[in-house]
Formats: sequence, C-alpha cells, structure tokens
Amino acid sequence: MSDHHHHFSLDDLPRGGERLELAKFSKLNGALLGIGVLGLLVSALYMFGVFGPERQQQFAYSWLFAFFFFFTITNGGIFWTMLQHISNAGWSVTVRRVFENLGSNALLMGVFALPFLLNIGHMQESLWEWMGIHRAAAQMAHGDTLEGLEEMVKTNPEIHILVAKYGYLNYGFWLGRALFFLGFLYLLIRTLRGWSVKQDTDGDFKHTFRSRALCAFPLLIYALAVTFTAVDWVMAMDFTWFSTMWGVYIFAGGAWASMATSILFLSWLRRQGYLKRTVSMEHYHLMGKLLLAFTIFWAYIGFDQFFLIWYANITEETRFFLLRNTEGWWYLSNILVWGHFVVTFVLLLSAARKKKPTVMNWLCGWVLLMHFVDWYWLIIPERAPSLTKGALLWLPGAWWGDIFAFIGIGGLSAWALLRRTSTASLYPCRDPRLLESVLAANTPA
Repeated sequence: MSDHHHHFSLDDLPRGGERLELAKFSKLNGALLGIGVLGLLVSALYMFGVFGPERQQQFAYSWLFAFFFFFTITNGGIFWTMLQHISNAGWSVTVRRVFENLGSNALLMGVFALPFLLNIGHMQESLWEWMGIHRAAAQMAHGDTLEGLEEMVKTNPEIHILVAKYGYLNYGFWLGRALFFLGFLYLLIRTLRGWSVKQDTDGDFKHTFRSRALCAFPLLIYALAVTFTAVDWVMAMDFTWFSTMWGVYIFAGGAWASMATSILFLSWLRRQGYLKRTVSMEHYHLMGKLLLAFTIFWAYIGFDQFFLIWYANITEETRFFLLRNTEGWWYLSNILVWGHFVVTFVLLLSAARKKKPTVMNWLCGWVLLMHFVDWYWLIIPERAPSLTKGALLWLPGAWWGDIFAFIGIGGLSAWALLRRTSTASLYPCRDPRLLESVLAANTPA
C-alpha cells in the first residue's frame, strides 16, 4: 500500500460528502423530462384508442416490454443495495448510493404499472387471455367464475388448465399480489435509503446495523416479488406455458443490467468532476467482476431452462421456444446466445479491461442493448400470434408503439434518477466503513 493510502483520512474528503448540483444540468434534466413526457403523451393516445382499437391492443405489449425493461433494472438496484448490507461489504460503500438511487425508482414503477392494474385501454384482456376467459365464464355462470370455467371445458378442453390453476390464477389474487409486491419493493428501498441518508446527518452506527438486520428476511420476500411479478405478468401471457426457472432467469438479467447501468451512471458522475477521491479503478474492477458473474449466471439459467424444456418435449412448454425460433425471431434468439453471453463473457474476462472506465462504459452500453433485445424477445413474439389467433408472427407498424413506450418510461425514469441523486450526498459520507471502502478499493491486489 502506498504512503498516500497510509496517510489518507476522512478529513481529506469534503464534510457532508459531495452533492450533485442539479442547476448545472438543467438542459439535460429538461431534455429527459421532455422526452419522457412526449413518450407518455403518445402512449396515452395509444392506450385510449385514438389510433384505433387494433393499435390499442398492440400497444399493451409495447407498454409491458418497456415497463419490464426498466422495472428489472430498478429491482436490480434494490438487490445490490440489499446485498451490500447483508454481506457487510466494505468496498462498496462509496458506490452504494448509486444502487440506492436506482432502486428508489420503485415508486415510479408502481405508477407505470397502473395501466395494467386499472385495465386502461383494455390492457388486461389484450395481454392475458385468461382474464377475458374468466370474465366470460363469470357472465355465463352469473358471477361464479369457477362454475363457468367448468362449463366451458365441455366445448373447449384447453380451459381445464384454467380450472386447475384457478386457486392461483384468479383476478382478485392476481391484483392482490401485484399491489403487495409493488408496495413491498417501494417501502423496502425507501427505508434503506432513508436510513442511509439520515446517517449522513447524524452519523449514528445504528443505521448500519439495522439496515443489515432488515435485509435478512426481506431478501426472501424480494426474491418472491421478482419471481411472481415475472410469472403473473409475463409468463401468464400464455396460461398454458410454465417454467420453474423463470423467476431466476428474470432476476439474473435484471441484476446484470442494473450493474451495467450503475457503472455507466458512476462514470458520468466522475466525468462531471465528482467522486474523484472516493471511487477508484479498483471499484470498476470489482463491479466488473460482478457483471461477469451475472453474465455467466444468466447464461447458465437460460441454457438450463432451454435444455430441460426441449428435452422433456412437452407441448405446452416447447411452444415458447418454437415461436422464438421461427422466421425472424430466430435471429434474435441467436443474438442472445452470441451477444448476450459469448461476446460479453469474452470481453469481461480481462482484469485490465475491467479497470478501464472507457472500455467498461462501452461494455455496459452493450449489456443494456442485450437486455433490450432480451426483453423484446420475451414479450413481443407473443403479440401477433395472440392478437391474430396465430395467423401472423409480426404486426407491421406496431413497433412505433414500442418506441414511444420505451422513451416515455425511460425518459421519466432517467429524469427521476437525476433529480433524486441531487437530493443527498453522492456517497454515504458518514458510514462507519467509508474509510475502509476508499482504502481497500485502492489497495493493489
């Protein structure tokens, strides 16, 4: 360790930490808000049927795709915050506030989920066929959905799956789960960030201890939240399909993309002159290691899911991959194999490469592009077959809705992140492990 490291103390850091001066970035702040509002306004036109009922139905898939792209990144921020606390990690203290700020978009994600929960633009019937069937069954049996479903089985044997799943897949329980998990994610990150920011003022060690304690059991509930939102909103687009590895697959991709987003945001802050004394190239190295780990983990889960489903050869399961290996979707499937895993894995193997911010920024941009491809591949192939009863695999012009939904949710998410970052120190300035983080991250391996 160098003499500089030996003599470094907290007195060398600004008292009260560093704060982002939002006024300096008013143009960027305004541009993000403008882009987000534009996307939201055009999205509203789609949702309320101004462009016609067909485009309204198609847009439901656009909104689900854009929502889950950013929702999984937000969930990743919550995960990394919890992981740092529960593992009592010292090295990550100076970058933890980035995770906290990213995860705190949970409230905004709850707002973006309202079109699904309130059935704006008939999104529920467009996305989840089972809801339409349930409502038709309830009308047939004068309000008794289960009795109506049993009656429907006589003319459509496939409905027996909905009868068997009715204890779980019913509207009341579905809505209750959605509200509970969205509320849980918001309250969890609000509490963790709140304690962290409060410690910046009072310096009380109790915030560190109770944050660590809080993350122990709720980590299980967090896992359930990520799993069941993915099952209830994405897997349930086809009520006959199922995969026991689905929740882990979605979690792995979200944590991966969230780490890439954090690295990019950290780099942007450093380019603006912040965090020069508290974040070193070793931080990039350590975050790059985690990015590599989740590159491998995602590929492992993705391959296992594919292998087990393909080997079992059960019709209800294999249709997911058959659809995504047909015509143009086959190319996206290959991009995921080679781009999402192989390219990222090879480029992240080098330790020296992980310590170069410019290289890592390009790599993280690539990671987010692959996360975009992944979610497009998960959601959009279901659109045309579902809405045309299998007649088409692609709907011309529907991609316009994908763009406006993405820039609407993305622009407002980035705007909210920037504003939130300016409300507190850029790092936990009175965390008891702050000096450890600054010194350990600069210690040669």
